[in-house]
Order: sequence, then structure tokens, then C-alpha cells
Amino acid sequence: MQIEVSYNAYPDLLAEFRHNHWLSSYPHNGAIRTDWDSPFINGYNRFFNLCPDLKIHNWNQTFLDTLELVEQGLEPLPVILVFLTTGHLQATYQDSTYRQEVCVKAGQNILMFSGLGKRGIWTCPYGIRSQTVEVVIDAQRLASYLKLGSAPALAQLRQLLCENSDQPYFHSGVITPEMQMVLHQYLHCPYQGVMQRLYLESKAVELIALKLAQIHQMAEESSVGKQRNSPKRSLKAQDIARVYQAREILLNDMAHPPSLQHLAEQVGIGDYKLKQDFRLAFGMSVFAYLRSHRLERARQLLASQTMSVSEAALFVGYSSLSKFTAAFKRQFGIVPSACIGKRLD
Repeated sequence: MQIEVSYNAYPDLLAEFRHNHWLSSYPHNGAIRTDWDSPFINGYNRFFNLCPDLKIHNWNQTFLDTLELVEQGLEPLPVILVFLTTGHLQATYQDSTYRQEVCVKAGQNILMFSGLGKRGIWTCPYGIRSQTVEVVIDAQRLASYLKLGSAPALAQLRQLLCENSDQPYFHSGVITPEMQMVLHQYLHCPYQGVMQRLYLESKAVELIALKLAQIHQMAEESSVGKQRNSPKRSLKAQDIARVYQAREILLNDMAHPPSLQHLAEQVGIGDYKLKQDFRLAFGMSVFAYLRSHRLERARQLLASQTMSVSEAALFVGYSSLSKFTAAFKRQFGIVPSACIGKRLD
């Protein structure tokens, strides 16, 4: 099934769904919450409209049919920063002279400015549960953060935004531990009323700042590589398959992971190549990635009250409670006990 809708026509689509009793919207803890119960989508989303040029949303949805959402960028569109924690997203943006494939997997983020006149087709696969946090910011407000004299990678983005260019801009990267901490703080905002709005606005801006820093850092690393006559290479399909196989091996036994050498042997490559390819694919080392997922799994166990703090620490592979607590606080900004019984959505 295909639904054609522009960014500005989205409210009309919601009105049609409400008419068919496929969704309901209501105020909820300072947000507008929408519950979906339609033949196509099941789940919910929360919208915090912080001010006219800045919004932050979170989505938790499962698609019950394979949908194609068509976006035609005929009007100036905002910039969208998406953090995908579960599921995957894929899209194709094109016009008569341009084609760009976009794919975002769980654990990644993407900053998107689709460009005027580009037709974007988002594919939402059947049965896939997606959880995202999205920061939506007006292009001119984002451009105002990028002052003249910015690093070249950010200056290029600023020029596109200031000109309302027809040239799209997409930049993807991994969700870093610092980003995870801010996402957790957003999802568990301790305030209400005016303080809530100010707090959430600060978190939205902080996520943007972390993403801009990531763009700058990745451009710097690429530049250093070129200066050393070792330009950043792209991974071949076979390399990607092996890296994802290595990731699955790690995550299937987080408490007792293999050594790097043993892991490399299991996927059929050398340990040095695995280190290089893994960092290229996920933006961090093999065991930094493992540590991040261990702590996220522990957070889920504590939130569901499945285990105590000490039990969760042992379950994900920490024999020292003090080391677990210190690592947890570095990643999420709070001690593990503060997560017990707390909702993650």
C-alpha cells in the first residue's frame, strides 16, 4: 500500500485516520500523545512542540502492512535529526538528475535536509517495530547556530540551509554513549510545566550539538586519513556481512564474549581487519560497542524490575558492582538504582 503525503499535508492524514477511529490524540505529561490502532500501524508517538521552530518527538510503532510514504519537497522543509534505537528505516530521494539511498539501522542517527523538489519514498516494512527520537528544527534556526568561520563540513551545511537549496544533505553516524545519555534524560524528564519545556528544549539543542560535533569529527578524521595518503575506504558487501556477524556473536553472549582474536576467527578475518572494519561500520571499537549494549540491556532489566542491580550487573558480564555502577553512570548520567521501575518510553 502507498500513502502519498507531503510534510505540510501530514495533519490532513491524521484527520482522516481520526475519522476512521484509527488513532486518538490527547494531552499526556506535557506532550500530545497519539495512540495508533489502525490496519496499517500499531503503537504510539509523543509530540513536544517546544516552540514554532523546534520540536522533539518519540515514536514506538509496528507496521502491520508494508507502507510507502511519499514526500514531495515542494516547500521549505525543516531539518530532522533521527535517533533510531529499534528497527530500521530506508528511503530513496530522487528527481530527474539525482538519486540518494538512505538506510538507518538500530543504534544509528541521521541528520536530514531533503532539498526542494526531491521526491522521497520511505519504506516501512511489515512487522518491524521501530523506536525513534526525532528533533525537528527550522533550517534557518539551525543555520544561525553555524556561524561564519565554522569548520568546512559545517560551513557547507550552513550554506545549503541559508539558500533553501535543492541539494539534499544526509549525514549518518552511530548513537554515541553521550547521545544515549541525553536521549535517556529526554525520555525520563523529571519536570512538569514550564520547567519541563525548558529542560526538553535544552536536551533537543544538546542532541543537535552532539550531532554537529560528530559531523565535524568525522570530517576531521577523513581529512587526516587523506593527508596520510590513506583515504577512508568504504566497506564491501562481504566486509559488512562479516562485521554484522561479529556484532551478533557479541550481543548473543554479552556476559561471556570471545576475545578479539577468537571473534575474528569465527567470522573468517584477521583481528586487525575486524577492528578497522568494525570501527568504520559502527564508529567505535568492538568492545566499546559491546560495553554500550551491555549497559543498555542492564537498563532495560532494571526498568522492567526483572533483576536487582547486582543481578543485572552479573547478567551482562560485570563481576564488580562498583565498576558496573561507574560505567552505567558515565553512559546514562544516573546510578543504576535510579532506573528501577522507570518506563523507557
